[in-house]
Amino acid sequence: MSNIQNQKSGLAKLMATENLTVQHAKTQTASFDPKNRILTCPIWSEMSGDLYDLLMGHEVGHAIDTPADGWHGAVHERGRNYKGFLNVVEDARIEKRQKRRYPGLRRSFVNGFNELMKRDFFGIKERDVNNMAFIDRLNLYTKSGYTFPITFNTKEQSFVDRVQECETWDDVLKLTNEIWDYSKDEQSQTNIPQHQFVPDENGDEYETEPGSGEGDTETEGEGKNKSKSSAEGDEGDEEKKSESSNGNKQDNGDEDDGESGDAINRFKESQSTREDIEPRCETDENFRRNESSLIDKRAREYVYVNIPKPNLKNIITPAKRVHEILTKEFSDQTGTVSYEQIANKLYQDFRKKNERFISLLAKEFEMRKAADKFAKAKTSDTGDIDVSRIFKYQIDDAIFKKVMRIPKGKSHGLILLLDKSGSMSENLNASYEQILILAMFCRKVNIPFAAYGFGNSDHIRELDFPTGNLENDVTSNCFSSNEKDLSLSSVYLREMINSRMSNSEFSKAVKNILCLMDSYLGRSRYSNSGTHFYRPASDSLSNTPLTEALIASQTLINEFRQVNNLDIVNLCVVHDGDADHVCSFIDSTQSATHRNYFSTAYQNVFLVDKKNKVQQQVPSGDDGVRIAIGEWLSKTTGVKIIGFYLAPMNHMKAALRRRLFTNEINAIREDYMKRWELNDLMNKYGKQLRKDKYLESKNPGYESFFILPGGNDLSVDDEEFEAPNKVTTATLTKAFTKFTKNRQVNRVLVSRFIGMIAI
Repeated sequence: MSNIQNQKSGLAKLMATENLTVQHAKTQTASFDPKNRILTCPIWSEMSGDLYDLLMGHEVGHAIDTPADGWHGAVHERGRNYKGFLNVVEDARIEKRQKRRYPGLRRSFVNGFNELMKRDFFGIKERDVNNMAFIDRLNLYTKSGYTFPITFNTKEQSFVDRVQECETWDDVLKLTNEIWDYSKDEQSQTNIPQHQFVPDENGDEYETEPGSGEGDTETEGEGKNKSKSSAEGDEGDEEKKSESSNGNKQDNGDEDDGESGDAINRFKESQSTREDIEPRCETDENFRRNESSLIDKRAREYVYVNIPKPNLKNIITPAKRVHEILTKEFSDQTGTVSYEQIANKLYQDFRKKNERFISLLAKEFEMRKAADKFAKAKTSDTGDIDVSRIFKYQIDDAIFKKVMRIPKGKSHGLILLLDKSGSMSENLNASYEQILILAMFCRKVNIPFAAYGFGNSDHIRELDFPTGNLENDVTSNCFSSNEKDLSLSSVYLREMINSRMSNSEFSKAVKNILCLMDSYLGRSRYSNSGTHFYRPASDSLSNTPLTEALIASQTLINEFRQVNNLDIVNLCVVHDGDADHVCSFIDSTQSATHRNYFSTAYQNVFLVDKKNKVQQQVPSGDDGVRIAIGEWLSKTTGVKIIGFYLAPMNHMKAALRRRLFTNEINAIREDYMKRWELNDLMNKYGKQLRKDKYLESKNPGYESFFILPGGNDLSVDDEEFEAPNKVTTATLTKAFTKFTKNRQVNRVLVSRFIGMIAI
């Protein structure tokens, strides 16, 4: 979308006093869908800002005030010519109301009209305007803001005055009918054929009397228009002669009544010539015809795709159900040593390894919050006099008691999405551990949280939702599939752990997750056997439906915020690759399952949220839809999306080249002559990643994005504190600080999260 189109689309919404949906298309005229409140505008080009404001302001005026049957493209039962008259009066009404609503549009309307006149949009070049029909003069006069030098007779002036007084659609209809009748009277009788066949109420044809019809009386003040009417009459005669020379029969009224074929032909002739006989507005017709010159014929096609509605009942598996399944699966695997014994041992080891550090993190977090509050604290006067300072009142205004006002910190919550794709197999042991540390930290400092695994395995969904609980078939019941809905795959969100759990439920969830960690311990990608357990069927891996998971999380986020009374919800996404490619939408006109594909390389693609009246343009690239969905999700929920990308250490350079964005790297990418430096830069950042255990990047669609080392490098090391050889206060402090920092680095997920929400 061009910059001016972007700006004016926003302007249209503001002018409409509502969040209209403004769309562009390769169409000649604007249109409005009053039901869905969609204003469709042509893709205009080569026009000034004033002209764009004129056209957009005009169309918004129609959107606000004009009923569906009054739009330019609407067909009127009285014919095209009458519709032209109606357009003129209605245009005058809505433009008057728009200028009243937005006085700043007055200048744009005048300048825009002058630009149209220079382009001869109304087809009046080298013509004497005052010799044109009244409706044409009226059109030019009102379009110019009642400033164009045009003369009117007494009767016409009364119409002009009444046009300015029109406020409602009924006013427009009433006045248009009167102007239409007047114009028919104004038109010479020589434009009317001797006989005319028209259908009666029963569909039969009857013949009008020669010279019958309206316009037999002369209206006051019409004298000065006689010559013009006569001229128009001559033109009408010429048209009839031309038709006759082309072989079209003229009706003499003496054909045999029994010849039905001739009667039908006469009727068709009368119908085809009616609009030529009736008065018409040339300037309105010329304007509609010339609108095509404003269309940008070279512009890319605009594609608008609806964001589908998720069926959360078929997507989200509550934690209770998840751990019910896991407990049974792990219990079925054990022999002489029970599941409970193994799980309890894993739980004790985990607490021993991490509990003290989690407590330290909690204390640090509370101290950082308190320090930030104090830094933002302000001292204010109370209004009460401090008697100890009252003696200074003549030389010092500070005689009132002071009070320290500490601002209330914003409340945070956390929702975490864990990628359960096949490539994550080598990362899941460490990922589960980092998530448990994060969950236990949040529980300790009273931060609401919920963690979900996501994938698109239909096998898992069948386990979670026994037969009869799923609506429709498994593969098509996650999202709506209405016309122009984005075509998505299935997705599941399995809740692993949350802050609402009781102590016993929380303990059970931790134990099951520790058993899952064991099933991935020391295993290759193609093995499913750990130390005590093999990977359960309910934890089978699939693809990365991240786009689907983000769409499904919208309602989840809003409910999470409301239930926990939160100011800010942080959505953490832990993954090791790109989202599944999404590039099609439902076309039900072909079939219920037919999909049309779109390409951001050749089309301007927009995702449309009808409910929230949000349109998000899809950037180019395979990940464009995911980026657009992330930005849409942030707009509609206020969520902060934090990405944690687990980079494979054996393909570090390739991963960083694709996903690391810093000012230094961007500058090199933009300068083709310096691209050879990129390899050295990636080596530099690779060393930094191994040392610090994270890199911060500026990736589109995310509030923050962190690159973490994947595989074994993500695992939490259990190192012991070693006292220095020379024990002094200084050496002990330094050694303990280093020890604490290393432990924090190893628990990078929680440390990055704390750094973001402490302030």
